[in-house]
Amino acid sequence: MVRGLYTAAAGAMVAQSNVDVIANNLANVNTSGFKRTLMQVESAPQVALFRDQTDPGQTPGNRTAGVATHAAIGNLGFGSRIYDTPTVFEQGQIEQTGNSMDVALNGPGFFAVRDAAGAIHYTRGGSFTQNTKNELVTSDGDNVMGSNGQPVTLQPQSNVAANRQGNSTNGNPPGQLAVASIKIDPRGNVSSNGVPSGQLAVVEFANLANVRPQGADKFGNSGAPPQAATQTTVLQGAQEKSNSNVISSMVALIANERWFDANEKMISTQDTELGAAIGTVGKST
Repeated sequence: MVRGLYTAAAGAMVAQSNVDVIANNLANVNTSGFKRTLMQVESAPQVALFRDQTDPGQTPGNRTAGVATHAAIGNLGFGSRIYDTPTVFEQGQIEQTGNSMDVALNGPGFFAVRDAAGAIHYTRGGSFTQNTKNELVTSDGDNVMGSNGQPVTLQPQSNVAANRQGNSTNGNPPGQLAVASIKIDPRGNVSSNGVPSGQLAVVEFANLANVRPQGADKFGNSGAPPQAATQTTVLQGAQEKSNSNVISSMVALIANERWFDANEKMISTQDTELGAAIGTVGKST
């Protein structure tokens, strides 16, 4: 019965972890470029059970040496455990925004970005802005990298009054430098004010299993190095919506809550039976 407690507890822990995964998917349903996460479950490793005992001597009343026995009983499992939490990289819906600083990817590629510490990450979120250095940056302030390994730098707006008021075309709020015109073609070539400003570093991975989440919309690569994208198209004035589905996530959330409740009831039942066994063992009838 003690082993039953462990099995039920393992199932409850897996169910609770899956609830956390689903809740994260729901929380990011409106996050641009977000990719939902699944949880894979496997059976916990089994252990072999043996009965070890010493048989009594063969002659009653005599000090005959006993015979030790080591008999195999079988295997015992300990329920389930988490195997992995892979990301589902299926394409999200493309939504037109009309903002020239919004960029979506149609295909398996990623934008390469660099954080303040100099680390390279990858993202599908293309809600870009321009910082005070005229660099193209993400909503987190990370530099959007160009195919030359350097941050993409835009041309500043020559009209000072437009800089003070902001520019509704490119989405820059007042107080930030504005760009009069930015154009990005399907291959990621960028021009601002009619001046070429480089090409977006759009990359693809041979094995997406090595691409792991680092926050809501960024990923890191622990496998083969990325390659220049050949199957991905860049779409300006659009955003890729999250591929998390609200309805299926809610259904899965309810199912896992019931899974947790079933294991919780099993723990209670096992505990009651164990208490009854302890209270009755050794009593005379």
